[in-house]
Amino acid sequence: MPQPNSKFIKANGINHHYLDWGNPSLQTVIMVHATGLCSAVWAPIAIKLSQTKHVMAFDQRGHGDTDKSNSGNSFELIGEDLASIIEALGESKVFVVGHSSGGIAALIADHLLSGQIAKAILIETRILDGQGSGGALKKQADRTRMKRAIWENRRAMYQAYRPRDTFKNWTEECFISFIESGTKLLPDGKVKLKCSPEIEASFYEQRENLVLSNYFKGLTAEYKILLGDYPEAQQIDHNELVYFLNNIPDSSVKPMQIGSHFLPLEHPQIVFEEIEGFFRPATGNTHSMEYNS
Repeated sequence: MPQPNSKFIKANGINHHYLDWGNPSLQTVIMVHATGLCSAVWAPIAIKLSQTKHVMAFDQRGHGDTDKSNSGNSFELIGEDLASIIEALGESKVFVVGHSSGGIAALIADHLLSGQIAKAILIETRILDGQGSGGALKKQADRTRMKRAIWENRRAMYQAYRPRDTFKNWTEECFISFIESGTKLLPDGKVKLKCSPEIEASFYEQRENLVLSNYFKGLTAEYKILLGDYPEAQQIDHNELVYFLNNIPDSSVKPMQIGSHFLPLEHPQIVFEEIEGFFRPATGNTHSMEYNS
């Protein structure tokens, strides 16, 4: 199995860690994980994608091996981080894959940059202003603060987490990547979450204040949104999603009819096929379950 190079880049005032697969002469794809996770969970998809693309998977601020920030944590800031990273890399016409908050980062970065993102695929990214959550984000933040941050060892964490609803359908490879790369080994042999419960919770709280629709103006990338299949999933007739599709040229949405909010970690092969197909040159054929602007 190809192993990525572990690298760092200074952007937006902090050191960002990323995993690098593939040939730098190929088309660049930047992958951004969801809140509370880390770059390594992309490995099953990134390895396959790196056969034809140069893949960089970044740890968000306060996650993985990227610096914690004195300037705070918010979805606006991770969007600014991504824009700053793209500029620091000297890249143009990059492709972006974002899961959940990683997709929000892609939208904000596209808004801030001048045509430097060519295509972006958003996986389970809610096209929704924060106040539309009905208080769910505040409840999520409160639950997150109750998470256990330190474990006796990774095996204990594995055994406690694996049966939980959030993780039970993840592939073994994705789950082990999260356990190993999302924790730090302490001198006494215990392990600690690299993204602390407090940092994770702060992102959810700040999401309440995000007016995502403010960033729709000036978007130049081609977008595809993949939706999971579970009771709380965003539906294709949701007002803000419909508005996005009607106002952003070359945008589409595809209900996947499988998976939870953690779709890319449960079905990495299927998600890889969607990404790979979207990043291919257009053929003019549209899947019957896709809805286009």
